[in-house]
Amino acid sequence: MRFKISVPATSANVGPGFDVMGLAFDMYNRFTFDTDCPERLRIEGCLPEFSAPENNLLYTTLTQVLAQHGRLAPNLCIGFDTDLPVCSGLGSSSTCIVAGVMAANALGNLSMDTEQILRTATLIEGHPDNVAPAILGGFVAAIVEDGLVYWHRYPISDRISFYALMPEVRVPTEAARAALPKTYSLTDCIYNLSRVPILLEGLERADPRLIRAGCKDRIHQEYRLQLIPQGADVMRFAVEQTDAVSVYISGAGPTIVAVVIDDDDAFGKQANAFVSGLDLSWVVRKMHVQRQGAQLRLQ
Repeated sequence: MRFKISVPATSANVGPGFDVMGLAFDMYNRFTFDTDCPERLRIEGCLPEFSAPENNLLYTTLTQVLAQHGRLAPNLCIGFDTDLPVCSGLGSSSTCIVAGVMAANALGNLSMDTEQILRTATLIEGHPDNVAPAILGGFVAAIVEDGLVYWHRYPISDRISFYALMPEVRVPTEAARAALPKTYSLTDCIYNLSRVPILLEGLERADPRLIRAGCKDRIHQEYRLQLIPQGADVMRFAVEQTDAVSVYISGAGPTIVAVVIDDDDAFGKQANAFVSGLDLSWVVRKMHVQRQGAQLRLQ
């Protein structure tokens, strides 16, 4: 049996939607699985630090899900073809979890439907803001209540493009979580809550004023920005010197995402010119919303 799973990048939080909202983008981590393998396990194409089975999130997820259903993993060759930097805030770990659950479903003939795959991936990940858009595609809000995942996919205008500005540095999720305060004021909580519906409407209508007002945040970004070298300079440049409607820190960072309406590639040229003058190496990449979610194809 041979198949391939493609899982899109995801961008969690999207400004005010901390731990709730996420977008799927057309960048991918792709994984191949082949049971016609002479060895018990062969892992190829991943970073050396993840080559050992116990350190490989995809494989530990796969075996965990199979074990929950009383099954063992067969001999398996797993190939990694990754487009997402590790610890970049673009959901690289979620791609491994989603692919691991989907692979277990196929290898074990578990017959899990989309809702069951989402629930299983969320239990492993701990929260659904990345795995939900990775599985469902599009712009998704999701919560967990009494062990169940409730989600809704919101419309988003085709006129909107996104740019990932990715510095050559890692920000582990644990460090980004540790940077946050333990408590928040009522004012800051209301500030974020009130902006979520404004942002949703702005993204659906491609309304720059609504997106600009709705994408602001007081819960996580100012604290995590301190972990991103030159991040404040990049965000200030995008807001003040380009046609970007808004910018936000993607997930735990360090990737910064710029929102552009009716893009003619001008932002990409401006951003590349700016980051080329910085001490740290940055990559600028244009993205669009990926609306299908993760896909499994037999080969």
